[in-house]
Amino acid sequence: MSTEKNLNAIIRHSVILLALFFTAANPSTAWAKDSNQNKGGAQESDAQKIVKNDSSVWNERFHIELCGGFTTLNPSDLNLFVDYDNRLQEFNYDSLLNYLESSSQILSWSKVREEDRRKIKNAFPLGGRLKYQIKDNLAVSIGFRYFSRTRESEFDFEYKRNEIEGDQYTESLTYFPYSLSVNAYVPQVGIHLMKKIKGALILEGYLAGGPLFVECRYFSNWSSEWYIREANNFEYLIFQNSGALEERGKGTGVSLELGGRIYYGLIKNMGIFLEAGYAYQVVKNISGPGSELNGVSSESWEGQWAIKQEQVSAPWGELEAELPTGKWQDGSNDERVRNFKLDLSGFQLRLGLSFQF
Repeated sequence: MSTEKNLNAIIRHSVILLALFFTAANPSTAWAKDSNQNKGGAQESDAQKIVKNDSSVWNERFHIELCGGFTTLNPSDLNLFVDYDNRLQEFNYDSLLNYLESSSQILSWSKVREEDRRKIKNAFPLGGRLKYQIKDNLAVSIGFRYFSRTRESEFDFEYKRNEIEGDQYTESLTYFPYSLSVNAYVPQVGIHLMKKIKGALILEGYLAGGPLFVECRYFSNWSSEWYIREANNFEYLIFQNSGALEERGKGTGVSLELGGRIYYGLIKNMGIFLEAGYAYQVVKNISGPGSELNGVSSESWEGQWAIKQEQVSAPWGELEAELPTGKWQDGSNDERVRNFKLDLSGFQLRLGLSFQF
């Protein structure tokens, strides 16, 4: 029975919310005015009583809020792993084969690509906060937000080159998995300013901040096979190899968020809210272990992440590209161009429930 009453109350409040917006947009046709005129102003309508009662929802001092939503992200230094791998592959294969073709060392070449390496561009945070109402228009809070984002890819490349003698070489590259991931833990304290608009509608602005704890990971597992098809159509495998490269990092930074929201009371002591804002979330010191396996050889390291300037020279050209890494040969920082910065700042949009007690 109580569930049916709550459902009816939610439906009535939804109608009231629409009516309030309609009233604000066109006061001359307001339902409340017409209702009072029809009844001679002698009696309040049921809807008016509900709105009046809902305005007391903030009499409770404590509020528990649960929410989830969407945030934009652009961790450009972390996404440099993808940019570097794309440029290195293009240099070692596309540029090389173009050079061989243009210098008449091969007849032609072709490439087949399935899927691409993926970057981190967004996340879906979850969170909650405990808010204490100091007075009608002022509150403070403690809260916690968490988000995790993994962009995992499985893809293949196939390069074919046709030799002048009539043979055809085929090299296939398979990456599985290829992934970037980040986990963020954000405890916060905040201050909130509220203003009642009408009935159960409340506007709020907030400022919150706290430490930011993050973990991030890059992982690339690959395999390669090289076939030759002779002019007589006989095909055989001449080479194969596999390997993996991994970098793991952790760090602590700062989070600062500014935003606003609109709250609507559904029933006594419970309401919904929609909030939007921008969060500055940056970690400037990331460190951790790494490892690489290439065929039968392997190595491992541990250090602070930074951006390394990679330079590769070959007869078909030169490559200069920036690479994030914690690997520094013999402790040398000669190739370090700048510190690694994990920037998880972005616009926030959240929907949640608030419970008062």
